[in-house]
Amino acid sequence: MQKHKILSFLLALFVSIGLWFYAVTVVNPNDTARISDIKVRIVGTGELTSNNLMLTGGEGQTVTVEISGRRSDLKELNSSSLEAIADVSNIDRPGEYEVSWTLDPPSTVASGDISLVSASSNKIKVKVSEYKERPEIPVTVEYVGEPASGYVRDPATLSNETLAVSGPSEEVGKIDHAIVTVDLTDATNNISEDMEYRFVDKEGEELSVSEFVSVSTPTVRVTVPVLAYKQVNLKVKLIAGGGATEEDVTCTIDPPTIGVTGSEEALRNLDDIEILEIDLGKIVGAKTWTITPDLPAGVTNRATDSTVKILLRFNGLTTKSFTVPCASITRLNDDETMGFGEQSVVIQVRGRSEAVNALSAEDIKITADMKNDYDPTTKTLTLQVSLPATTTAGVIGGPYTVQIIEVVPETGD
Repeated sequence: MQKHKILSFLLALFVSIGLWFYAVTVVNPNDTARISDIKVRIVGTGELTSNNLMLTGGEGQTVTVEISGRRSDLKELNSSSLEAIADVSNIDRPGEYEVSWTLDPPSTVASGDISLVSASSNKIKVKVSEYKERPEIPVTVEYVGEPASGYVRDPATLSNETLAVSGPSEEVGKIDHAIVTVDLTDATNNISEDMEYRFVDKEGEELSVSEFVSVSTPTVRVTVPVLAYKQVNLKVKLIAGGGATEEDVTCTIDPPTIGVTGSEEALRNLDDIEILEIDLGKIVGAKTWTITPDLPAGVTNRATDSTVKILLRFNGLTTKSFTVPCASITRLNDDETMGFGEQSVVIQVRGRSEAVNALSAEDIKITADMKNDYDPTTKTLTLQVSLPATTTAGVIGGPYTVQIIEVVPETGD
């Protein structure tokens, strides 16, 4: 029985060795395989970021390898299941480097069961750049073309006045500002669009940035109001008085016209604007006004300086003063307790010389309403002055007043 056990063990051993030898040499022998287009995955970029660096070249590379191993393992390997790993975590400064790589087989194949026989290259080339952030790159607007005739534009408004840009220092550092180009050719309506921009350097040369540059937004919302525009005349209304009419004065307006914007309806019938009313009887000599014109609702002055200067001069007129005794004043609603505190009143008259010289103090009529024209606070009385209806001269320099004093009426005693 003991001899049979030994023989049985030896027989089983020889059978096992035979089966193993058969499996190794016939069923699953060692072999080699050539695999192309194996992608190289770069790891360790997080360490680059901590050193204020970034990878700017080397991604997307592939290698071709020859591998040895059992046929069953080699069947598991191809360009999709096999990967090459390159570690850049040890790089601590900008530059171009050659980095070694290692094969990373799928989980179904143990790394020790295969070996690298040869490769198209043992290293890959990578580029590492300094990382730079610029949070406020200004955005400007460039206009091309002109709006349609009778229209102008207002300044554009942007959804982003600045852009946050980050990426390789050698690229980000060259950027001076971003430009959005708006085409205004024959525009009649407001423009509001999401527009792309371009980067330029300090000299205004356009920059072409790589995919490694990141920007906070790919487009900027640009709104440009396009408004109806019209030149309108400015006018002054002159009211005759004081011996002067429109023919006796020179009135200049600077500027004589202004450009305005508004809706088409608001501008349709707007040809001129009256900006001031001047009563010539209240103006003694040359005078200048600086005013801001009142415009109709919905109409805006486009001038840089919104003020207008008006200069008024009298031509060929004579001014003369007449002294009229207060005793000659006609008193209405008389009150015996009210007396004139002055002996006379000086009245100025203006007009053509022949008209003025034809007048005398007796021609000037002065009326005093002792009740309705009296101011008890200042104790003054406003006088009403008139000239003969036949004269073309007129009174200027008013209103004329006279001081009032209290008098004691005479009694019979």
